[in-house]
Amino acid sequence: MKNKTENAILKFNGGNLALLCSDCSVIMKVGYEFNEEEKKFAKGEIDNLVPLFCQKCINKNKNKNK
Repeated sequence: MKNKTENAILKFNGGNLALLCSDCSVIMKVGYEFNEEEKKFAKGEIDNLVPLFCQKCINKNKNKNK
């Protein structure tokens, strides 16, 4: 998996926040599913959030490393 960013990626999706896969940008979670840490990151209360990766990108990375 390439690490495009040091943080998770947030974007507005139809007026709502969404967390994206940090590799392929597929939507991983929408705002109402955020945990407390993700909510704080979205509000700017914390500066760092570990990047998220979808299962497809995780599997792709595993296959590259074999």
